[in-house]
Amino acid sequence: MLAIPLAGLVARQEQVPEAPKKAAVIANDKFSGTVTELNQESVTVVRTVPARDAVTRKFLLDAQTKVEGKLRVKARVTVQYQVEDEGQFRALHIIVR
Repeated sequence: MLAIPLAGLVARQEQVPEAPKKAAVIANDKFSGTVTELNQESVTVVRTVPARDAVTRKFLLDAQTKVEGKLRVKARVTVQYQVEDEGQFRALHIIVR
């Protein structure tokens, strides 16, 4: 009689529900710098800080990307972005300063 309840308990433990897939993270990441390259699909921004190496990031643009101001090469910008599953940066909001 004891073997039956234990067998049922073990069977229940083995049926662990699958973890939900990773949802898109709300972007709070921001990157500021100067636009060095611009096309319809992406914008490349370089950030230079004295006594440090320059950091360059390429951001993908899509229909949901909001741009405030005139985006052009040599413009100073702040980009709010989201990191995609593939490790690419997707621009959500660009503010031209």
